[in-house]
Amino acid sequence: MPPISIIIPAYNVSPWLGSTLRSVQAQTFQDWECIIIDDGSTDDPASCIPDDPRFRLIRQANAGVSTARNRGLDEARGALIAFLDGDDIWHPQALELLHTPFTRPDAPDFVWGDFLRFEDKSGAPRPSPLKAWNQTDIFWQNLLIANFLQFGALLFRKEKAAGLYFDRTLRICEDRDWLIRLLKSCRVQHVPHIIHYYRQRGGSAVGDTDRFLKDEAIFLERHIHDTTVSKLVQRRARSAFLFHSAVLLAKMPGRKAEAARTWLRAVLLDPLYTENYLQILRKAFFKWRKPAPIAEIQPYL
Repeated sequence: MPPISIIIPAYNVSPWLGSTLRSVQAQTFQDWECIIIDDGSTDDPASCIPDDPRFRLIRQANAGVSTARNRGLDEARGALIAFLDGDDIWHPQALELLHTPFTRPDAPDFVWGDFLRFEDKSGAPRPSPLKAWNQTDIFWQNLLIANFLQFGALLFRKEKAAGLYFDRTLRICEDRDWLIRLLKSCRVQHVPHIIHYYRQRGGSAVGDTDRFLKDEAIFLERHIHDTTVSKLVQRRARSAFLFHSAVLLAKMPGRKAEAARTWLRAVLLDPLYTENYLQILRKAFFKWRKPAPIAEIQPYL
């Protein structure tokens, strides 16, 4: 069996899926299988799949990304598992960099790398989460404060996820919820390289603002009351949630006053949480600077 199984949920992403799969084929580490779960698409993902026996297409009725990933976990034959969304791009050395720590005597259970966000079509970079999230030595608790992990920049032992499935009732934050449950039993290692390029486009799931706010609140309350979570982490996580809510509300018609009140609540709750200020400045800087497109992803646009 190949050492790595790649799981790609696909729902109406045919305009981008071909590029994603080409970035998989371009990997310097070639011993993998790639399972594409067609989650009841109304387009034709099969037409995007290269003529390569390492790709395997599985069709199912539309049931959501969590059910698709759960199906992929059941179908995976590799000892290590990677996820990738059907519209994102991998660096050519993504699998090589993620796999190398598993070849060492002190191998971890879970390896994660860095990522960049980019605008669809233009390929211009977008602001990514700051690294000041590290408020605790308990790794999984950092995810309560900020979503600094991307599913396309992870590799983990399949055995650690045995019987661990995504919550199908969550449409948003299902990834952080699943990761926290997984990471509580994992030895973790960071690979300080750009592994994954995350495409930001209109019409994706994160564009459903009201559902995002509801599901993120459910996710937070589910994990924040763990007895090992300190008061500082609880306060910072709630402040981060309010700040993120304010950003999303500010984009909605007629809700800017509500957004301002929500941001003020975030600041008052934790005035020392610098992301409440710096993220705003970084977004303004990116808009003013207009950075050049990311060179590595140009062949896939």
